[in-house]
Amino acid sequence: MGKTDLAGILRDAMEAERDGFTFYSLAAEGSEDAGARETFTQLAEEERKHYQALQEGYRAISEGETWTPPSCLAEVREPEAKGIFSDDFARRIRGKHLEMSALSIGILLEKNAYAFYSRQADAADDEAVAGFFRELANWEDAHYRMLLRQDETLKEEYWSENRFAPLL
Repeated sequence: MGKTDLAGILRDAMEAERDGFTFYSLAAEGSEDAGARETFTQLAEEERKHYQALQEGYRAISEGETWTPPSCLAEVREPEAKGIFSDDFARRIRGKHLEMSALSIGILLEKNAYAFYSRQADAADDEAVAGFFRELANWEDAHYRMLLRQDETLKEEYWSENRFAPLL
C-alpha cells in the first residue's frame, strides 16, 4: 500500500467515522431514554476520536510528511454486561422505534467498519499502519458486540409489544 493508497483509505475511513459520529449524536439527541442517550453519546465521542486520529494521518501524508500511526488510540474496553437501555425502557418498549432502529443501524455501521479496518490491516505493508487498523477494528468489533447483545435482548419484546410478530 503506497502513500497515495493510504491517503485514500484514511479519507474513506474519516468519512465513515464522521458518519458514525453524526448518526450516534442524532440518536442520542432523539432518544428519550437516559441510558440510550449516554451510550449513543459515548459511541459518538469514540467515533470523533477515531476521526481525529485518521485526520492526523491524512494531513501528514497529504503534506508529504512522515506519519507514525498512534500505537494505541485508547484501551479497548469490553462493553459492560448491563444493558444499554434503562429497565424502564424495556418496560415501556412500545413505540420506541428510534432507539431500536438506532441499534439496528449501529450494528450495521460497526460490522462494516470492523470489516473495512480488518481488510486494511491485512493489506498494510507497514506494521505500525497494520497495528493501527487492527486497533480500530477491535474498537469497532467491541461496539458491534455490545449493540448486537442489546438488540438480541430487546428484540422479541419489542416485536411483540409493537405487534410486529405474527399472532399464532
